[in-house]
Order: sequence, then C-alpha cells, then structure tokens
Amino acid sequence: MPKVVDINLDAGEMVLRLEKENMPRTIAYSRLDRMVKEQATVRKLLWTVQVKRIEMHVKGMDVPIVVASNNVGDYENVENRLMKVAEEYGISIEEQQ
Repeated sequence: MPKVVDINLDAGEMVLRLEKENMPRTIAYSRLDRMVKEQATVRKLLWTVQVKRIEMHVKGMDVPIVVASNNVGDYENVENRLMKVAEEYGISIEEQQ
C-alpha cells in the first residue's frame, strides 16, 4: 500500500507525496470511495509502536492510500480535515480496531 509522506489538503482536491515516488499525486475529493480509520502496530527498530492511520480507497485505484500518524506531521489536523471532507462529499467512514 502506498504511504503518504506529505499531504496538502486544498478546497477541492488533495496533493499527496507518496513514499518512493518523486512527483506529487493530485486526487480530487470526488474520487474518494471510502475511508477506513484504524489503529495499527508498527515495528520501530527494537520496539513496537501504536499508530493511527486512515486508508483512503480511491475510485480507479486497486490499492488504498495510507495516511499514518508516524509518517505525516500534524496528523490530528489532517484527520480532522479529512473527516470534514468525508462529511461534505458523502464518503463513508469505517472504524476498525
């Protein structure tokens, strides 16, 4: 799954810089199919860490794009803005444990 390293949330679209990609990718909010909020365990060197993450399923893409709290700075603001976008565009949000 592609992981977001940098995200810019504009009025009608988001600009994502993904891991292992040089060029940023622009995705319109209307192309979002659904979002899945979850907590995941990530291994960091010798220990494991709990991280929050959002999987964004985009129409026309086979694999979801992941926004994780360990990869994106200011994750709380990004999460709040994505929830407002989901409400505005009628995108379903699933919560998993």
